[in-house]
Amino acid sequence: MTSTREPVFFISYAHRPRRRRRTEHELDPVEEFYATLSEHIYELVGLPVGAAAGFMDTDMDGGQRWSAELGYAIGHCQVLVPLLSPSYVTSRWCALEWQAFHRRPHHPMPGTHPTPGAVPVIPVHWIPVDLPSLPAEVRAVQFFKPANVPAQLAQSYEDEGLYGLLQTGEQGREAFNTVVWRLAQRIALAYGTHHVEAAEDVDFGEGTP
Repeated sequence: MTSTREPVFFISYAHRPRRRRRTEHELDPVEEFYATLSEHIYELVGLPVGAAAGFMDTDMDGGQRWSAELGYAIGHCQVLVPLLSPSYVTSRWCALEWQAFHRRPHHPMPGTHPTPGAVPVIPVHWIPVDLPSLPAEVRAVQFFKPANVPAQLAQSYEDEGLYGLLQTGEQGREAFNTVVWRLAQRIALAYGTHHVEAAEDVDFGEGTP
């Protein structure tokens, strides 16, 4: 039976056309990020077999309709993880996902004491973006910063974004893996300290934005 607290997280990102054909065993960078993050969440949260660690839409492109699966995920996920990039700023789809999640009330889990003002939205630097260009509601949320890592690694993440780290050789990939692990810990903390009420009526299937 599916829990009303699944999926744990929802990846919101700007879809873009693929510029080249990938090999059979080569993952799209966003898909690699999602797979790694999902594996960590399974371990950190202790999810049962078959539970949904996360959701990332891989099919929707500009002009397509929202699926029932996507509507369910944005209406039940507990943590929203926006991947910030220049394309995210102008994406109507991403704006709808953000709005749909923010309409859902959230409360502290019984017996927990979240940081005052903390919300279960964790924006991530995917590609460096001019911060003033972001909508005010996005800028108002604290962006993810990896804790307990060397200052140089944290700065590389902010300067390059997760996508950029994957493009900068073995050292960059090691930094990518470290940052994704710290992000998984942050998501697990948000999941354990907040409950976001389910929204059963999130349905964008009647049209396109």
